[in-house]
Amino acid sequence: MNRIKCSVENCVYWLDNVCEAESIQVATIPLSPSQAGRGNMEVGSLTEQDKADYSSETQCVTFRPKDKA
Repeated sequence: MNRIKCSVENCVYWLDNVCEAESIQVATIPLSPSQAGRGNMEVGSLTEQDKADYSSETQCVTFRPKDKA
């Protein structure tokens, strides 16, 4: 896998500013807060394609906090 830079040091996949996950999933942030991914997320797959115009409209769904590993 190509090296994906990441600065979220409390993620179980974080190692010296690089994501060490075998694969990653990035999604757009849903308009409805009830649909937004929160908490202990795992690697998954996208079922729908969404469009983001800015990086602030995305989230890394692969993120898993170290304290919940």
